[in-house]
Amino acid sequence: MLRVLAIDDEPLALRQIVSYIQRVPDLQLVAECRSAVEAQDILAAEPVDVLFCDINMPDLNGMDFVRQLSEHTSEFRTPLIVFTTAYSEYAVEGFKVSAVDYLLKPFSFADFGRALERVRQRLQFPTIYIRADHRSIAVSTADIIRIQAMGEYLRIYVEGHPRPLTTLMSMKHIEEEMPPREFLRVHRSHIINLRHVAEVSKGHIILDDGADLPIGDNYRSAFDRWLSARTLK
Repeated sequence: MLRVLAIDDEPLALRQIVSYIQRVPDLQLVAECRSAVEAQDILAAEPVDVLFCDINMPDLNGMDFVRQLSEHTSEFRTPLIVFTTAYSEYAVEGFKVSAVDYLLKPFSFADFGRALERVRQRLQFPTIYIRADHRSIAVSTADIIRIQAMGEYLRIYVEGHPRPLTTLMSMKHIEEEMPPREFLRVHRSHIINLRHVAEVSKGHIILDDGADLPIGDNYRSAFDRWLSARTLK
C-alpha cells in the first residue's frame, strides 16, 4: 500500500487527482491539501510515500516546497514527487529537483496511471546475485529478511530458503547494494529489512521471523528516526 498526499489550491483540480487516487486499490490517500503550508504539517506527522503536488500556488509554490522537504521530513519520510501543473515551462525545473514525473493539466486517468507506473519502478526492489555454495543465486532484495556478519562472511536470511546463504563479502559492500528506503544497518553485525520489524523493546529489535537483534550505539539514532517516523503520535 502506497501512502499518497495530494496538494492543489484549485478545488476542481484537487478533486480530480483525489478521485484518481481513490480508483487505485493499493493507494491510500493520507490527506488532500489546499496549500503547501498545510502539507508541511501533514508531512511532519505522517509518513507519505508519494506526493502529487501542484506548482503554481500562493504563499509557497510547489517547486520551493519540494526543495524545502528535507527540512520538514526525516531521511526515511521524504516522498517521491509527481508535479501537476498547467504550465509546461516548469517541466525542466521539475526534473532538476528529482521529480519522478510531471503531469500537464488537464491530464487523464491514463496519464495518471503512467506517472504511477514510474513511481512503482522507482520503488521496485532489485534482484542481486549472491555467490554461495559454489554458485550464483538470484535473490530479490524484497525477500531478504536480514543480513548478519560472521567474520569475513555474511549470512543472508532469505524468505523461502530453509538455511541462510553464506557468502564472502563485507557488510559495507552489501549495505551499499540494499535499497536505502527499505534496509537499515542497526548494529555492526546486522542489517535488517525494515518491513520485517515486529517489535522494539529495551534496545532490541524483534523481527517477524523471531530473530532478536541488539541495536548498536552507533546506529541507534538512525533507527530511532525511522521508528519515530512510523509511530502514531
